[in-house]
Amino acid sequence: MDLKENLQHFRKRQGLSQIELAEALAVSRQTISKWETGAALPSAENLAALGQLYGVAVDQLLHGGGAEPVPVPPERSPALPPPEAAPSPRRSLWGMVGAVLLFDLLMFLLEFYLFNLNMTSEALCQLLRLTGCCLMGLAFAWLDRARPVNRRTSLVLGGAALLLGLYALLMPVPLLWRLYDRVAWIGTSLDTMMAAGRPANPVFFFLGWTLADQCAFSSHMLLLSLFQLGRILFSRKAAPRPQAAQPI
Repeated sequence: MDLKENLQHFRKRQGLSQIELAEALAVSRQTISKWETGAALPSAENLAALGQLYGVAVDQLLHGGGAEPVPVPPERSPALPPPEAAPSPRRSLWGMVGAVLLFDLLMFLLEFYLFNLNMTSEALCQLLRLTGCCLMGLAFAWLDRARPVNRRTSLVLGGAALLLGLYALLMPVPLLWRLYDRVAWIGTSLDTMMAAGRPANPVFFFLGWTLADQCAFSSHMLLLSLFQLGRILFSRKAAPRPQAAQPI
């Protein structure tokens, strides 16, 4: 194999994308692409940095085979987490959903069963709910910082969720009202509604309130937004770039 094929081979063997390798070497992704297509050659300093990253000699990068792998000193190893050290995305997702549901259940009990329904208590519960979801979004982002982040995707998802959350918080959304009525009042008779002022089935009431209440929708969108944007912030702090050569 020639140099460009060796560079692709060792990068894929290390489990790195071109973006992650570019960040580790402090070069652009286009530079990595040029190396791996043969459009440009890495400098001697970048070859040495690649050898340290992959744990091989520079001669093995240039010619392939023949040379024994060179052990990388622990103190000079790039601070990239190995793929197996990253948390499972599915486990992280289910953990987030479970924590949000528990928090929603607590706020549901506070607002409808422990407090008297008045404007002050309702506003207090809504403020507490918004604050709690924002803090949980940042906490989940911190816990998920070891997993690789696609910054462009996270930025788009975080921005879209932020806009949706602010719109639902500040503007009327009739679609949410209709969904709330369809779900929350299942199994409730007119007599029950007149007597208690709330649906008879607390399970459907909780589902409707969690899914379609405007404050709930806004809180969940803000949680998602801060989770995505926080992953970008915390992943930069968790993976400092090693000292490497400048781009060619």
